[in-house]
Amino acid sequence: MEPLKGMTGLPEKPAKPGGPPGPEREHFLRGQLRVRKASGRISRVRLARLVLLLALLGLGVGAVWMTIARGGAPELEIDRIFVEGNERLSEGEILELIEVGATANILTLDLDETKRKLLRSAWVKDVELKRMLPATLTLQIVERTPVAVAALSELYLLAEDGTILDQLPPFYDMGKLVLVRGLSDEAGGVSSDRAALAGRMAEALLADERLALLVSELDVAEGADSITLRLRQSPLTMLVSEKTMVSRLLEIVPLLAGIAERLPGVKVLDLRFQNRVYVRLQPVPGETQGTTLTGLTGLTGFTGVIVPGGAPF
Repeated sequence: MEPLKGMTGLPEKPAKPGGPPGPEREHFLRGQLRVRKASGRISRVRLARLVLLLALLGLGVGAVWMTIARGGAPELEIDRIFVEGNERLSEGEILELIEVGATANILTLDLDETKRKLLRSAWVKDVELKRMLPATLTLQIVERTPVAVAALSELYLLAEDGTILDQLPPFYDMGKLVLVRGLSDEAGGVSSDRAALAGRMAEALLADERLALLVSELDVAEGADSITLRLRQSPLTMLVSEKTMVSRLLEIVPLLAGIAERLPGVKVLDLRFQNRVYVRLQPVPGETQGTTLTGLTGLTGFTGVIVPGGAPF
C-alpha cells in the first residue's frame, strides 16, 4: 500500500530529553549559531594606535628631559652629597675628585663617569653611587688598606692588591707593616707582578699576629718561589715560597730558639723544600758541607742540612 498524497512517510519521533537533537532541531540550532572570525584589519588598527601612543609618550618624556637638562628644574639641582666608608680620604678630597658643579642635575648626572673620576685615586678600590630624589647624591666608598711599606726611591704605602697608595707620611706608625724590597723591574719601574706578590704575602703575614710580629722585611726580587724574609728580633734570614710560607713559618717559629742555641753561627734557613730545612752557616770549625743537622727537639719528620759559607743560596 502506497502512502497517501502529501505524506512522505511516518512522522518522526520526538527527540528524547538529553539526547541528540533531531534533524529539524539541528537545522534550527545551526541557524542560531554564528562563528565570529577575528578581523586582521581591527588588530592592525589597534597596533597602530598603540605605536602612536607610545611615540607620543616618548616625545613627552623627551621634552621633559630636555627641559631638565637645560636647567629648567632648579629643584633637581644637587644640593647634598653624602659620603660614607671613607677613612683615608677626606670628604673635601672626594668632592674635588668628582667635580660636581653647583648646578649639576641629579637626573642628568653621569654616574659612570663620576665613578671613573673617583677610581683615579689609588685609595679608592670601589664606589657605589645612588640618586636620592629630589636633590641628594650618596657615595659609598670602599678604600684600599695598607699592608706593607714599599722601598722604592722613597718609602710608599702598599695595598693588598699591589697598588702603590701614597708616599709614607712623616711620623707614620708602621705598626706591624713589613718593609718590601725588590719591586723594581729591569727598566727601573715598579713591576706590577712583584707588587701584587708582595701585597699577597704581606696580607698573609698580617692575618696571623705571631707572623706579623716575627717578620720585618720581604724581598720579592726572585719571584714567588724564592722570597727572602728578615726577622724583627733576629739577624736570621729565611727563604720561603708563596704557597708554603705560612705553614712552614708556623712549623719553624717554635724551634728558632733551639736552632740559635744549637747553631750560633746560623744565618739563613731555607724553608722552600718540603720536609727538609737547609741551614747556611758562617764557617764553623768542625762542620763540613752536607753535614746532617740532628738534635733539634721538635723538628719531627724534618732533615736539616748544614751548608757552610756566607754567600746567598
